Amino acid sequence: MAFPEKLKALRLENGLTQDELGEKLYLSRSSISSYEIGKNEPTIETIIAVSDLFNVTADELLK
Repeated sequence: MAFPEKLKALRLENGLTQDELGEKLYLSRSSISSYEIGKNEPTIETIIAVSDLFNVTADELLK
């Protein structure tokens, strides 16, 4: 599973909308949507923030 699918799965498992996840990460809903469909790739800072928020390693998100 690639990053876009993992991000969406983690978001849904935690009962968050794209808007809510965006608020927690200080990003727009459209940024979250772009990551989830693979249109854009997140910065390393965003990957770290996602890993911290969902208590997973960056390695788990990227592999």
